[in-house]
Amino acid sequence: MKNFFRVVCLSTLVLAGCANNKPSGTELTPENKAEIQEQVKTVQKKMSACVAGVNKTDDAKYVDANIIVISANNPNAKKLFNSADFISDEQAVELKKFKEATMQCRSIAKELPKPELVAVYEYYNSKVDDVYNDLVNKRITIGVANQERQMRLHYTNDKWAQAMKTYQGG
Repeated sequence: MKNFFRVVCLSTLVLAGCANNKPSGTELTPENKAEIQEQVKTVQKKMSACVAGVNKTDDAKYVDANIIVISANNPNAKKLFNSADFISDEQAVELKKFKEATMQCRSIAKELPKPELVAVYEYYNSKVDDVYNDLVNKRITIGVANQERQMRLHYTNDKWAQAMKTYQGG
């Protein structure tokens, strides 16, 4: 029943997002598009550098090895995605420290030039926070947490591509 409720909620959010395509009132010139793209690149580089720094910490390495797949080449990925284990108290402490360290990177997203771009990151962060909270409160297993985080990442990538279409070309 819980999974059914999640599917219904996620479907509602997806459909609500599709119905929210508002045409802009002003036409963007190629110069404006190029400027926005450049601003986005600058902010994304800043965020990437921040995330790379956080991912080098001992807390992040522990989380990547034992709880949530962070790195692309994680040798434990298959085990973590299939884990039926609930998080231990020690793991919960490490996950909370990791999440706290990522907060500095999250605030950088607010520097993006358009509110709809900021909203994509904020939505992702709020949903990942929900996953981490469910994991810490033992409502989901480590495997389910990894699967849900990955699903949200894919959804966010799609929303980002959709939001950036307005600023492509030029």
